[in-house]
Amino acid sequence: MNFKTLLLASASGLVFISCSPTLKVKQLDEKTGQLPTETKIMPNEVLTEKNINLNDFNQFLFIKKSGVNMEKYESYVTQTLKNIGGFKKIYTQTELEQYVIQNNLTDKVTSISDNIGLLNLQKQVGNFLVCESNVEFLGGYNYQFTFKITNPATAETVLDIKHQAFNWGGLDRPLFNPVFNYYIDWTKKNTK
Repeated sequence: MNFKTLLLASASGLVFISCSPTLKVKQLDEKTGQLPTETKIMPNEVLTEKNINLNDFNQFLFIKKSGVNMEKYESYVTQTLKNIGGFKKIYTQTELEQYVIQNNLTDKVTSISDNIGLLNLQKQVGNFLVCESNVEFLGGYNYQFTFKITNPATAETVLDIKHQAFNWGGLDRPLFNPVFNYYIDWTKKNTK
């Protein structure tokens, strides 16, 4: 193997490693209560931010399937939100469907995929919030993470963040963690 081939193989390997999302769930830093990142959310990336009393909604957070790419990120997002806390329970789509079936709510809640079905569920079980997120590849090394929290009782969006990042060494620190840190601050501010 000549030097040129070795250099090309090394560069290709570095690009492959650098561009892959690491998606390793991290614990919150004990001192800061945040996830590791050097990036902050810019004001123009916060599309909606409303004050609510999260104590009234902490029964559970439903992570609704959304976006074409979210299945490969669902476990990462779900586990990170569990680590952040603030809700007694966090349900994925499959888990919430099982909950509806096991609690004999299928006559009153025929779907949890649309706003009307979620409103019907809220009427049966009480207040909760819905989380929708999506990761979009924008080309090159650029990605966008959309993270939205809604109140199913009103279909009102209470938090909506759209953050872009350049993926050179994984998506955790530049793309996901700044959004999750903003969410952490929002939950603290709204827990009364």
